[in-house]
Amino acid sequence: MPGIDLNYFIRQANKLTEKIEQRKKELAEETVEGKSGEGLVTVQATGTQEIRSIKIDPKAIDPADPAMLEDLVVAAVNAALANSREHMQKEIAKISGGIKIPGLT
Repeated sequence: MPGIDLNYFIRQANKLTEKIEQRKKELAEETVEGKSGEGLVTVQATGTQEIRSIKIDPKAIDPADPAMLEDLVVAAVNAALANSREHMQKEIAKISGGIKIPGLT
């Protein structure tokens, strides 16, 4: 097709990829939280889905019911990871204009 500069599109795609990769590095430093049990367990995760910390309120620790604490931890971790994925998708969409790029978004 005359008039279409494929090299231009390749350069634009490379620039977009660089911006997305830079934003992912920044997201690794940002944190989101997930909570369960009305705040008895709080989990912080980075914007790149890595768990940074888990805080457990002493009220959540019942030696007679360890399964409850286990469930609270799992729920809080899952909430933190879901919040992290959502945050990352929103931030990457700002850069890509909402275009899904396989392997990057």
